[in-house]
Amino acid sequence: MTLETFPLGDGHALAIGRLPDGLAPDFEALWAVHPDDFHEITMGGRPVRTPRWQQAYGADYHYTGRVNRALPTPGLLQPLLAWAREAVDPRLNGLLLNWYDGAKGHYIGRHRDSIVGVVPETPIVTVSLGETRAFRMRPWRAPGFVDVEARDGSVIVIPWATNRAWTHEVPKAARYAGRRISVTLRAFEPAGGDNPG
Repeated sequence: MTLETFPLGDGHALAIGRLPDGLAPDFEALWAVHPDDFHEITMGGRPVRTPRWQQAYGADYHYTGRVNRALPTPGLLQPLLAWAREAVDPRLNGLLLNWYDGAKGHYIGRHRDSIVGVVPETPIVTVSLGETRAFRMRPWRAPGFVDVEARDGSVIVIPWATNRAWTHEVPKAARYAGRRISVTLRAFEPAGGDNPG
């Protein structure tokens, strides 16, 4: 995979590429495994349901006062995980899937990814499948934003320092009516990766 640098400003950038042909998991099969219920997070001291389905695989993910307990990584995702370890970082061991149904108004708000239990200085890798959505980057505590097109098969790599200095989001808009799955890969310390599947 060839990664192209996408400058954001202030010395930060993303790396953007595409999955090799034939590597993307079967979309319908992956869509069929989304949880029935929405994950709960803590915002403003109270529980809130996420406006999308979500499930961790391979390593628990701690964020917003909650833990997304990991399931074993299914065979459907093993080739993608193996590829990401070879192409981006061999320490990647945890996946977080988000299923977005545009017809239901699904989105993810502005945030920086939690680094609890994550190997320092490792990247965050997001693979986008399905409908093209805006992947919006904003400077932390500063105005303005930069939109990147997250297309079917696109790979977006957020360096450690960029995740600390910039937020990202997948905003809601009326024009988004299709389905999208994001597969985000991170490298967790051994204590956070007890369930490699």
